[in-house]
Amino acid sequence: MTAAALLALLGVVFLAAVGPIGPWGETRGLSPDVTQPYLGLPGCKSAFTVPAEGPSDKYSPTFEKLVSMAEQVYVLCVDCGEVSVPSSWRDKVLLVDGKRIDDCVKDHHMDHWHRATFSHAIAVSHARARGFGNVAVVEDDARSDFTVVFSDADYEDFATLLKQPARWNFIRLGWRPYALETAIGDGCPRQCRCEEVVGARTCAIAGSGCDLRSSDAYLVARGAYNSYIHRLQLGVVDFDVLQSFDKMVLVNPMVSYQEKLDITMDSQRDLQAAFRHKCVGVGPSSALPVLDGIRGELAPASRGLDDGERRDIDVLDADGILF
Repeated sequence: MTAAALLALLGVVFLAAVGPIGPWGETRGLSPDVTQPYLGLPGCKSAFTVPAEGPSDKYSPTFEKLVSMAEQVYVLCVDCGEVSVPSSWRDKVLLVDGKRIDDCVKDHHMDHWHRATFSHAIAVSHARARGFGNVAVVEDDARSDFTVVFSDADYEDFATLLKQPARWNFIRLGWRPYALETAIGDGCPRQCRCEEVVGARTCAIAGSGCDLRSSDAYLVARGAYNSYIHRLQLGVVDFDVLQSFDKMVLVNPMVSYQEKLDITMDSQRDLQAAFRHKCVGVGPSSALPVLDGIRGELAPASRGLDDGERRDIDVLDADGILF
C-alpha cells in the first residue's frame, strides 16, 4: 500500500472516530495536531544554530527593536553562514537552516514552496515545545525600510499590544496587499478593512480572508501555534495559510520588505501606501467581492500551485522532529 493510500485509509478511520472536520482538517474541541495522520520525520536537530553577531545594513533600528521585543526570534535562512544578527537579539535568536530542513524532507514529495513553508512550521513547533508566549519569524530576504522611525510612545504601544495576546494571532512587520493588485475598481475589499488597535502604528483585520502575501517578518502568539503548525503542513505560508487567520495585526506603515520578490521595493511601498489609503481606519467598505469563508478562492500567486499539485503533497509532522 502506498503512503498516500495509507493516509487516506487512516483519515477515514480517524474521521469516524472524532467526527466532522473543518476547512483545515481541524475538529471542534481537539488540537489540530491530532486530526490528521501524519508522516513522521527523522531528526532535524542540526537545523537550529546560534548565529554570529554583527552589523548589517539590512535591519533598521526600528526593525531591530520591534523584533527584539518578541520572546524568541527565528531567522529562516539558506546561506546561514552569511547571516549575522544584531546584539539586541542575543540569547533569544536561532537560525533555522533551510538546506538542512530540505535534507529532512527530501524523501517526501514537496516542491520548493512547501519546503520553505515547512521551515516556518518547524520554527513555531520548536517555540511551542519551549513554551514561548510569542515569537518572531524573520526570513533572510527581509530588508528594513529605514525611513520608518518609531517614537518612544510607539514602542510603548507595541509593548502593550504584545501583552494582550487575546487581541491578535499575528503581527505582520511586512505584508503585500495582493488583494489590491488583483481588485477591480476603487475602495477596499470588505474582508481587508483594518482598524486601529493600540496606537496609530498598528491596525487589525478582524476576520480572515484578506489576501496579504509575504511572510518575511512577523510575530505569532502562542494561541495560534497549534492551528498554524497544522495549516502550514497543508498549504503555502503566504499563499493561503496566513490568509486563513483572523486577528491579523499590521504594522502600519510596514517596516520590512522582501528583497527577492517579483516586484520592486518601491512597488511594495506604493502598494502598502494604497492599502493605508483605502483600507485603514473608518469609512465605507467597497462592493468588491468578498472571499468565501476561511478557505475562500484567493487570487492565484505567481508562484502558487493548482489544486492538483496541492493534493500530491505528503502531509508532514513538525512534531515528529527531534529537537
